[in-house]
Amino acid sequence: MSVTRTRRADQCSYSTISIILLLIISTLLTLYVYRKDLTPHIPVPVIIDPKAFISLESTISLTSKDSSTPLNVIRNNTLEKYSSDEHLRSLLEQYSNPLKQVIITIIGGDSYSLFAWDWYERMHEISNQTKSCHCFIVAMDEIAVIIALKENIPVYYSTFTLDQQLQWVNTLEARQHSLYRVGHAKFNTAAKIVQLGYSVVLSEMDVFWRASPFDHLKQPYENYDLQISDHFGSHPRVNIGIFFVRSSNRSIEFFTYVADFWVRFGKGGYLSDQRALDALLKNYDRLDQTYLKAMKPVPSLNWTPHVFHNHFSHLMTDGSAFVLFDRAEQLGIRAKKYYGNSTDKYFTVTISNTKMEISNRNLLMRALLILQATHLKNRTLIVPAFSHDLASTSLRSQLDEKKFLLYWSDKRIRLPVFLLHNKTRSIPVTTLPLSFNRTYDDVNGILDLTFDSIPMNLPAPSPQFEVFIRDSLLWCSPPANNGKGWCVHHPRDFGATMEILFACRGDPYPPCANKTEKNEQFLYRPYE
Repeated sequence: MSVTRTRRADQCSYSTISIILLLIISTLLTLYVYRKDLTPHIPVPVIIDPKAFISLESTISLTSKDSSTPLNVIRNNTLEKYSSDEHLRSLLEQYSNPLKQVIITIIGGDSYSLFAWDWYERMHEISNQTKSCHCFIVAMDEIAVIIALKENIPVYYSTFTLDQQLQWVNTLEARQHSLYRVGHAKFNTAAKIVQLGYSVVLSEMDVFWRASPFDHLKQPYENYDLQISDHFGSHPRVNIGIFFVRSSNRSIEFFTYVADFWVRFGKGGYLSDQRALDALLKNYDRLDQTYLKAMKPVPSLNWTPHVFHNHFSHLMTDGSAFVLFDRAEQLGIRAKKYYGNSTDKYFTVTISNTKMEISNRNLLMRALLILQATHLKNRTLIVPAFSHDLASTSLRSQLDEKKFLLYWSDKRIRLPVFLLHNKTRSIPVTTLPLSFNRTYDDVNGILDLTFDSIPMNLPAPSPQFEVFIRDSLLWCSPPANNGKGWCVHHPRDFGATMEILFACRGDPYPPCANKTEKNEQFLYRPYE
């Protein structure tokens, strides 16, 4: 009896399995027929040989829309090439002096990039060769690279490799820590330069040379791997803002070590690049043993403090580029090209109504900027003062100069204090009405246009130009700090953004509800 039951159970199992197999086969057949039916509607994939594609691209002149620039050139024109060793070697070969020496400075991370042109001009002024300053700029970020390229300034891009960034533990802090990027630009670039067999003077943007540093090295300079400035007795540490590294086996080993140390540890403890170098030179500072145990012993280096016979001014400001170059301008140590001469060409307008409403000021500023971009292209604009006494009420206390110069570089813009310098008082001034039938090429010096002759309905060169004007004009009313401070608008200020981007005419909702028509940048728009 039990045997019979077992056979019946086996037969049921076989039947079940057979049914399952039939269902699977039926499903597969149905799926096959369905796919076969869809096949005519699916395009056959085309496989292109990469070699054939490259050959095709090289023979066809690919161009971008509305541009004659080949697309393959645009694809290859990436920022990465400016950070390559090949690019650095090319800069050194092209710009070093016969002794294989070069001068560099560091820009980026702030507004210093806007004044790169001034540094480059000053380096040409002190050079022994009129056609070469034996210098180039080291950019810490992409913006600095772009600005240097726009100004035709040779530039090397100091950045971190992908491998270095993958090894970061506190990645966010590393990217946000500006001192970390500054130290890397100094140490890593110096290390690469000496590795390539060249010597380098590094001087920061707040250093204003009166003579070529190459002419004032401590002699015999072959005896020293590093010549570095000090702080003139204010404290015993070295001054990392000015130093000269001679390419030698010792300097290669030492700066390679310093660069590696900084990549590993420069970000975590918010170390100062100056104090770190001072400690590694075994001068005054001492690093905590925690760091030293993680590294090999520091290589030796023949170094000496040296002040280059005091042929420079190191202003050492609070870090603001605008404060720095404002002070340098007052001291008369900016580039000669900045101060100009009697044959250079400027234009401005004298304002009698210093209580002019902001909307009317903007109309005038708009007209002047359009004139410079169209009819007076060869002239530098001197912004009107909007004050009878700049000593009591400066323009910077009324207009956000920082915001303004972000759009209109001081290479072609001068602020009204420019007229008060001893170097500029000899520039002739000619007062004439504006006429579009005249080029004014025969007028040297300052062309002072009469106010009534300037039309306020000039068309902008482009709609984008109109946006630039609107975004760049921010005023403080009343003047900041009773006319003595800096008019500054925080880039994230909600109210200021509302005033710029949106029109508050008749808008009953905040923030416009709390504003009046006087807040409108362009209350009257005769140009529309």
